[in-house]
Amino acid sequence: MKDNRERLSYTTDEACAVTGLNRNALYRAMNAGQLSTFKVGKRRMVSARALREFIEAREKEATSGVAA
Repeated sequence: MKDNRERLSYTTDEACAVTGLNRNALYRAMNAGQLSTFKVGKRRMVSARALREFIEAREKEATSGVAA
């Protein structure tokens, strides 16, 4: 039986998979301060909240005509 709980965080590879972004685009967003991340040990993680906020900000930019 599949667990239907919502994920709270993703590895960078998982974040790429769920957003459709490639690895370079994801890391550019992190380096530009557009996407918040955190580390657990040596693993870089992205919260589901941070991904939603990032996507919503890109959608607002697209609708307002601001370049990404």
